[in-house]
Amino acid sequence: MKRIPTILFLALTIVLVPFGPAVRGQQRPDHASETKAEVERRLSKKEERVKVKLRNGSQVKGRITQTSDTGFTLTDEKTGSRTDLAYADVLDVEGRGMSKTKKIAIGVGIGVGVFAAILAYGFTHLWD
Repeated sequence: MKRIPTILFLALTIVLVPFGPAVRGQQRPDHASETKAEVERRLSKKEERVKVKLRNGSQVKGRITQTSDTGFTLTDEKTGSRTDLAYADVLDVEGRGMSKTKKIAIGVGIGVGVFAAILAYGFTHLWD
C-alpha cells in the first residue's frame, strides 16, 4: 500500500528533473536593468563591497569601482585586479556581511533574552 505513492513520487521526480536546468536558465528580459539599478544604488549608498554571482555559475568578490551603460568594474581587494562585468552576465549582486535587518534582529533577540532572564530571576526570588 505504501509502495504506490512512493513509486508515483519517484516517477514524477524522474520525469521532472530534466526540466530544472531549463527553468533556472531562463532570464527575465528586464534583469539587466534591475542589475544596473542595484549596482548604482549600492554605489550611491557607499556599499561597494559585493559578491556577484554570474550566469556561468562562478562568483566574484570585490569593490564596485566604475559603472557604465553596459556593465561595471569590480576590483579585487587582495590582488587589485580589475574585472569588467556586463549587466547581462550577472545573476545576482549581494552585499557582503550581514544586513542591517539581521543585525537589528540579533540585537532585539538578545534584548528579549536578557529581559526574560531578569523576569524569571525576579519571579523565582520574589518570595525569598
